[in-house]
Amino acid sequence: MRSPRVLAVDIGAGHVACGVFTLGASGRLVLQQFALEPHSSDPAHEARWAIEIAQSLGAISSRNRFAGGAAIAVPGHLALTKFIKTPSVAKEKRSKIINFEAVENIPYPLDEVVWDHVVVADDGFDIEVMLTAVKFDAMQSLCTAADSAGFPVERATPSGLALRHAFRYNYPQVHAPVVVVNIGARTTQLLFLEGERFYIRTLALAGNFVTQTIADELRIDFSSAEILKIQVLSGLSDLPSGSSSRAAVQKAATAFIQKLQLEIMRSEVNYRRHSGGAAPATLYITGGGSLMAELPKMLGERMRVPVERYEPLKNVDVSADARAAGVERLSPVLADLVGLATRLTSKGETEASLLPASLTAALDFRKRQPMFLLAAALAVLALAPPILYFHQITSATLAELQKVDRELMPLRAIAHRNEENVRQIQETSKQITALHGAYETKANWINFFADLQARLLKIEDVWLDRVQVVRPPVPEIGTVADAPPPDVAAAPPDGTASALAPVVPAGPPLRLTLSGRLLDISNPQSKVSPQSLQRVKQLLASFTGSQFITAVENEKFDPSQNGLLRFDFTLVINPKKTL
Repeated sequence: MRSPRVLAVDIGAGHVACGVFTLGASGRLVLQQFALEPHSSDPAHEARWAIEIAQSLGAISSRNRFAGGAAIAVPGHLALTKFIKTPSVAKEKRSKIINFEAVENIPYPLDEVVWDHVVVADDGFDIEVMLTAVKFDAMQSLCTAADSAGFPVERATPSGLALRHAFRYNYPQVHAPVVVVNIGARTTQLLFLEGERFYIRTLALAGNFVTQTIADELRIDFSSAEILKIQVLSGLSDLPSGSSSRAAVQKAATAFIQKLQLEIMRSEVNYRRHSGGAAPATLYITGGGSLMAELPKMLGERMRVPVERYEPLKNVDVSADARAAGVERLSPVLADLVGLATRLTSKGETEASLLPASLTAALDFRKRQPMFLLAAALAVLALAPPILYFHQITSATLAELQKVDRELMPLRAIAHRNEENVRQIQETSKQITALHGAYETKANWINFFADLQARLLKIEDVWLDRVQVVRPPVPEIGTVADAPPPDVAAAPPDGTASALAPVVPAGPPLRLTLSGRLLDISNPQSKVSPQSLQRVKQLLASFTGSQFITAVENEKFDPSQNGLLRFDFTLVINPKKTL
């Protein structure tokens, strides 16, 4: 049986550390493999942070052949932590109250974050709860970067909670109030511990503060300031003691320690006011930013408490491979990494998961996938005999169908020819219908003008100056513009076309605009008389009695010229007598 293992991944603002932990025969954690890959912590590269994480993990994977499901520590600059107090209620009602408090205390809509909680203490009257949350998009990017490098995320724990697990594992005998200060590149996490109670606060004050102060003082870029800071504070620089660069580094480090001391004291006051705890007896420092030689002494003098360097590997056995990778030299950055592996020794430790629900569901499916595959295999084996039987029946049926299909092929050819003949008949019927309509209407223009002339002669001394055809708008393709008149389409001469071509309604009627004049013989030198106007109106009224006209529209009269009456009007043509 394979021994349990944890692949822990600590994703910091300036490095990625990976460690493979197992449980030794003595019950202690064993660090079997270790790798660390630094990357830029320049705030100007924040947009590329997820890409650099993927590249760093990819480099570790290819160099050390790490792979498999991983537990990651969510860095402090991504994870929000809030501590609240609420009245103690029954456990079945607790989730509703905590959900309400999450809405009130998490400064984002809950559907935009991944969040969880941990009960810190419950005295029967009040419960203390730690709320932790991370924006969904940021967590999704982090998990995608890890998965692309071959480290699918199985657990995502806030780094502050991982630090608590690591301290309790390495210092089980410490029960007095303590503060653990984990100084990173971008944030510093303060962990207040008193028995089983704890309090976490994340400060936006860390190693980058020193680097940026040096860069501003010496007017150099961030990466050059970072290199100078590491060389001077680690004692590896060959700069003379009176060098302005060395002085700038020392000045920046001192300013950082002063600010850090003030923030620790302010956080201690808030913690004690919140929980009623006692003053810390010891302060432990760790993290990459804690390597400043003067840090323990200066903090101890200012805070008047003993300051010790935290030992992340105090109760961890280290393999030869991990030692060769430099794990002891890099131990200050391992605090969170060890905390991810303590589940091997403490199955019931408090946990808060920041893994998105979609990834959790995918992870559950992946774990159950072997069972699904086994069930599918058993189902296939159980169905094999009936499948074989029905396959034989299907083969015989298909052979019979092929035989019938060969017999039907001549009949299909005849049916195809019949369909083609019917199509040709329908096309011919449409042409006959169109020709029939043209035949019916070929004399309509002559008859129309004869009728028009007769009505003009009846009035006398009247003539037309202009006749203009106003065609209706041309309809779009697929409309009824080309349909034959209703009387033609509905009653074809041979009595058969109506069964082949559908009756389509006619489009808008045709209109004619006419302009003319009437001569007033009785009054050639003066305005036209009312009798002349009445004669024109009689003319227009007579048009409505024509079989070609359905209406007269837009009548206009102009009597401005002596002896002449101008008139304009529009005739609406009867659709049944198409011109």
